[in-house]
Amino acid sequence: MSIQLSDFSDSMIVIMTLSFFVISYFMGMLVHSAWMYEDKGSIQKDSKFGWLLCMVAGTCITGWMFYYGYYVNFVR
Repeated sequence: MSIQLSDFSDSMIVIMTLSFFVISYFMGMLVHSAWMYEDKGSIQKDSKFGWLLCMVAGTCITGWMFYYGYYVNFVR
């Protein structure tokens, strides 16, 4: 099964991009709440570096979910 660019409409791409960023943000909040409130001496709870790490982790997790969903539905 091959995918052509014409298979995706502009509104579909916009909705997928927005949903990716929204899901990434909330995934980062979940990681932050789970990770930052453990007993850690190296990173403070209100640290911008800790927040950034959690947001990157949320983006990576969401990116993997989107890539895997694309792979299962279209490539395989």
